[in-house]
Amino acid sequence: MSPPQRRLSAIVSIDAAGYGRLVGRDEARTLRALAAIYVKRLEPAVQHHNGRVVRTTSDGALLEFDDVVDAVRAAVELQEGVARSVADVPPERRLELRVGVNVGDVVALAGGEIFGDAVNVATQLQALAEPGAICVADRVYEQLAGKIDLPFRDLGERRLETTDRSFRAWQWSPGGTGGIAAPALPDKPSIVVLPFDSMGDDGGQQAFADGITEDITTELARFRSLFVIARNSAFTYKGRSVDVRQVARELGVRYVLEGSMRRSGSRVRVTAQLIEAASGTHLWAERYDRVVEDIFDVQDAITRSIVAAVAPEVEGAELKLTRRGRPADLKAHEIALQAWNDAWHSYTRPDRVRRDRAIARAEEALRIDPTCVRALITLALAHWQHANFRTAPLQDSVRRAVEAATRAQELDRMNHQAFIFRGLALMIGQRFAEAMADIRHAYDLNPSDPSSLIARGWCEVASGNTAIGVPMLLDALRISPRDPQQYNAYTSLCAAGFVDGDYARGVEWGETGKRQHPDYPPIHHYLALNYVGLGQLERAAAEIETLRRVAPEWLAERLAGFSGMVRPADRERSRDFLRIAAGETT
Repeated sequence: MSPPQRRLSAIVSIDAAGYGRLVGRDEARTLRALAAIYVKRLEPAVQHHNGRVVRTTSDGALLEFDDVVDAVRAAVELQEGVARSVADVPPERRLELRVGVNVGDVVALAGGEIFGDAVNVATQLQALAEPGAICVADRVYEQLAGKIDLPFRDLGERRLETTDRSFRAWQWSPGGTGGIAAPALPDKPSIVVLPFDSMGDDGGQQAFADGITEDITTELARFRSLFVIARNSAFTYKGRSVDVRQVARELGVRYVLEGSMRRSGSRVRVTAQLIEAASGTHLWAERYDRVVEDIFDVQDAITRSIVAAVAPEVEGAELKLTRRGRPADLKAHEIALQAWNDAWHSYTRPDRVRRDRAIARAEEALRIDPTCVRALITLALAHWQHANFRTAPLQDSVRRAVEAATRAQELDRMNHQAFIFRGLALMIGQRFAEAMADIRHAYDLNPSDPSSLIARGWCEVASGNTAIGVPMLLDALRISPRDPQQYNAYTSLCAAGFVDGDYARGVEWGETGKRQHPDYPPIHHYLALNYVGLGQLERAAAEIETLRRVAPEWLAERLAGFSGMVRPADRERSRDFLRIAAGETT
């Protein structure tokens, strides 16, 4: 008897999907169908591609090939032939095959039988395959590059049942989607953060790149308006040259964020770009250069800067998409997105008409879907603006803002924006303790959103906690240097200068904000207070004149005693300084 021999082979394991069920339903028909597959499909494919049938069983077969490309071509020919033959058969009666392909060392016996890990892995790959599909191991996939052009889907790492080792699996089906239909796009804007490339051989650099990827994914997931693919799914693409359009189709997302990292000595450079996958359009790109003193601080700073830039870019791109559709086709989410855009622009560039349009659109979205959180948050934002700028009755606007935000909180307890706008509305309603609780919770939910930083920074400043508030406001400016709401941060910093009695610093911050938004009433208010503190009454009076022009009701109410400050001493000083600026005292 000849001793066993070792050789390198490509192994194809085949199983009849649902064989037991089909036999129980109609044994004779199932056996005839399987025999026909063997004779008409399997044996010709094996002969055509220079393989051999090691064995057949009642519900499967094992094949061996010298060349892995031949093995895969035979498997494809087999599956395509079976797919054509059962196309008209009802699904419940359809006999389909699952196929696994692996390559590796086998032990061959004299009678032609083979065994070994390569066979075991092929069998496990076959068990992973969807009916009608082919699963191949990573080694097989790599050897097919440039030889067979098939749309395989990456199934990620799989652990061997009998050992601690793992392998990566890939799947293909005659339909061209890897046996799994491409997921539908969710209602929310959807994004995947692909593993950032490390442009170097240092394992520490790769760990840094992976950390950036994971942190960005985590922080983007805090934005409840986004659908973010989980880290484990994204990392199945690590180390691969990918087509972002294919990735988007496979994961069911519209946007792809990718980037790279390079380190040289004490300096690190990270680049990132956001792509709208369907068209391949680059929506945003940026480069970040940092000196490394504490690697974790650098990682955190870069992560937050990228997140602060990407989230609004995605939202802006989504808004453009909704404008392409016909109004009659818009769903609640899309109408709410348009409403949110109106509300936000009515805030950054005061426009009551657009604010009222935002409210009307948000209410329309809620008639379609009463649980639309984005529409509720839009109502809270718009009614808070009415209260803040006194463009509608104060108490009614506060009540409506609080009601809408409270309902949004009930529907989504993790939505930081619901807590932001409820808290800001409560601040205007002089319910300071409740307001601070909401604002601080919003920050805890999403500290990477500049809105969270600015809202909490303002509330801390208004409460006299400038040692907490000012660093948060400066942090918002740092992580989002192009943010259109920077003037808001500078306004709060101007107020901090007043609270601390650092009037020169307050003026410096306020003038910076005024250059960005010349007609924003709070900037002129706090500038006037700081100018009075410096004894520059003419400049203070000039700020008051601007307020009389852009927000007369707002000014009148504050001259009458209303203040956003929490501490009694700050409220009294604010009222007195404002009256001096307005020339109402001697």
